[in-house]
This record gives sequence, C-alpha cells and structure tokens, in this order.
Amino acid sequence: MVFTGTYEHSIDAKNRLAIPAPIRAQIQRAAGAGEGDAIALFVIPGELDPEGGSLSIYTESDFEKRAQQLDDSELDADQLLEYERILFSLATRVEIDKQGRVRLPESLIKRANLPSDIVLLGVKDHLEVHSREAWLKRLEERLAQNPALLTNPRRMMRR
Repeated sequence: MVFTGTYEHSIDAKNRLAIPAPIRAQIQRAAGAGEGDAIALFVIPGELDPEGGSLSIYTESDFEKRAQQLDDSELDADQLLEYERILFSLATRVEIDKQGRVRLPESLIKRANLPSDIVLLGVKDHLEVHSREAWLKRLEERLAQNPALLTNPRRMMRR
C-alpha cells in the first residue's frame, strides 16, 4: 500500500483527527474491512523539532513489518534494545471510529509540538501529521534550496 497526497485538517479539542475518505478506503481495502469496521493504526513520534515536529501513523500490518525488520538492524544489541524500548513504549495503538477519526495521544501531540491546524501527508508506507504552517515553510525552503528536486522523478525512482 502506498500513501500519497496532502490533506489540510485540524485536530479537534478531543485530540481527534479525521482520516480523509480516500485514505480510509485504501486502509479498509488493505485490511479486508468494511465501512465502519474497527481498524487499528499505530501512532509513533516522527521528527521532534521545536518549530514543528511530526507524528507518523502506520497500519497495523506495516507497523508489525517494521518491527520485524528491526531484527536485521545494523545497530549493536545495546543500541537496538534502547531504540526498541523508546519506540515501542511511545507507540500507541488507535482505532478509526465510525466517523473516520482517530484519537491522537495527547502526550505525542505535545512531544511533537503540534497545533490544531495540521496537514496529513501520505509518505509511501505511512502517514505523517505536521503543523500546517511548519510544513508549508519547510516545503518552500526545500524546493528553493533544490529547485531540480522534482524535475526528474524517474531518476530518483531508479536503483
């Protein structure tokens, strides 16, 4: 499953985020679930930046796949244990409710310094939640620093 797109949304007063209908449909198809069926997602810290951190959201199957990939990590045993201890202790399982929303953990929202106005980005195998303002600033900076970044995407996709 490949997630794409940028969706401008808000986190409400109860820390709920509406998952856009196209993304929900994609997740439901992949999970073999019907409309309104409970679907689990995992929320983990993304980038931690005082000017605008992020949260990453994975489907249950992709989160499990990533967890298994850690067994092949190049980190030494102590580093891997510390990484796993932090990652899995902060990871939170959430479910999409009947209205298509997930409740984001307040502790992770605070850790990422997220305001209520956010963007939800499709980033290949996961979704990312960023401050709308910080994301737009970052996007413009990156494109200004490297105007050729998107001129030849085929070159970037080759191995």
